[in-house]
Amino acid sequence: MKTTTRACITAALGLASAIAFAVPPRQLITHNTTDLDSNAFVAGTIPSQHPTKAHSDGKVLWASVRMACYGHVVNGKCPALIKVGANTDHPIELGMLYMDLSTGIITPSELHASGYAMIVNGPAETTLYQE
Repeated sequence: MKTTTRACITAALGLASAIAFAVPPRQLITHNTTDLDSNAFVAGTIPSQHPTKAHSDGKVLWASVRMACYGHVVNGKCPALIKVGANTDHPIELGMLYMDLSTGIITPSELHASGYAMIVNGPAETTLYQE
């Protein structure tokens, strides 16, 4: 009897863990601590409709992220070019990142260019700062 109970508990915990890890995030959060705005360009060319203003926290519903990525997803990941000062004459391209639309995992974990950086804090959450 103990073996059956233990097997059932183990199976239930395994299923609960699998479900917990498969849940997509609720929103994409960008903490912009710089003096410039920032924006993501899906597939490197399509600007997000939700740029993050200087010294603010940008929050975008994950459903909106998925819609913006429609038609550009490869292997479940959406590519996005991150720019600082996107509304200026000379925006700074930090680099391309990839968002896993199932988990919110963002890779690579850091981007650096021209004295600015973006780090990944966790699933669907980043911080942009001046180095």
